[in-house]
Amino acid sequence: MERREFQNKAVAALLGKIAGACGKAGVNPNITVSTRKSVACFQLRRQGSCIQISVKQSAEINYSFSDMCGGSSGKKIYYQYCYKDSHERIIEKFAADFGRLYKDFLTADGLCGFTGISLSYGADTDMELKEYEDYIRTDCLLY
Repeated sequence: MERREFQNKAVAALLGKIAGACGKAGVNPNITVSTRKSVACFQLRRQGSCIQISVKQSAEINYSFSDMCGGSSGKKIYYQYCYKDSHERIIEKFAADFGRLYKDFLTADGLCGFTGISLSYGADTDMELKEYEDYIRTDCLLY
């Protein structure tokens, strides 16, 4: 798969996951999707928290998190293109990982200080999101 095709498919897959999460949660959060200088950017904001995801034409995917408590993850790389990789699988995992995070983000009404979450193509998503999801189950869903 060529880099531009990878970018297009990754953007479409993520957009579908975000729309699905919003529909299931029944909320209409502040979402900005833009393209500038061959980069597709998603900014997802809720209650002072922000998730920013960028998919570059070079087929690099990066993200950053920030919250109103002043926490910021800084820019982190989720995936860098390698022509030998199984790109369909990478796109599926990317959309699933960030779709899951966004579902949690809507449930918790923000990042709630969890800006240190580190996602990457090779990372164990269950392990990375466990503390955040435990917090959501115990503190957010009780109300």
